[in-house]
Amino acid sequence: MDNMLDMRKRMDDGTYDLTLLIGDNTYFNFYESINTDAAKDVVRNYLFDNDDDADYKDVTIDHNKNRHIVTINAKLDYINGEHKDYNYRGTM
Repeated sequence: MDNMLDMRKRMDDGTYDLTLLIGDNTYFNFYESINTDAAKDVVRNYLFDNDDDADYKDVTIDHNKNRHIVTINAKLDYINGEHKDYNYRGTM
């Protein structure tokens, strides 16, 4: 999905907080409504597209109509706290 900004924050427990900011025009080209199932689909596709092996949970979604931004938040967890290497990103 184009027109998306991603931000990660590493937490003390080794997990990451992921925030995805998506222009609402872009979001609504793919999804009909703001709901958790769609948000999980966005996170799953984001991880797949970035060859990222994280497990995700606590997915939330919000639509700021004034700023025309859809915000998706999720907690990412890695097996044994090890973050996957991005060296092969985009080669699939």
